[in-house]
Amino acid sequence: MRQLFTISGRYAATEDVSITSQVSGLSWDTRLKGFGICLLICVVLGIIATIVYFTGGSLSGFAILYSLAVIFGLGSTLFLMGPMNQLRKMFDSSRFIATIVFLICVAMTLVSAIAIKVPVLVLLFVILQFLALLWYTLSYIPYARNVIKSCCGALMRG
Repeated sequence: MRQLFTISGRYAATEDVSITSQVSGLSWDTRLKGFGICLLICVVLGIIATIVYFTGGSLSGFAILYSLAVIFGLGSTLFLMGPMNQLRKMFDSSRFIATIVFLICVAMTLVSAIAIKVPVLVLLFVILQFLALLWYTLSYIPYARNVIKSCCGALMRG
């Protein structure tokens, strides 16, 4: 993964890997371990959040665990791409609105769950957070947003 096989039969380090290593100061192996650990924490928190929700635990507990899981999931990619590259891509014009909506929804989910404690708001912001993250993620798949827009447009027309 660290190296790409070229047509000539030689191995060449990819530009992204070498640039990110120089910027972050972490080796490729260390970055993969950081990614894996954060992703594992994300999955574990997500599972615990789901268990809390379906066993009748508090909606606030679910929302906090879910938001932390999403933050760790997003944080895991920092190890692969590097913080500045991640921020540049997150605030690229094609992702800017989705990123802002997502970050606001994460903050409002936590505020609704911890300070305000209004279950309807907590649930609303969890749903919006999920949809914003989905829309953000789709921006990395070529034409995915266009396909979703056309499917939704077709459903709306009948």
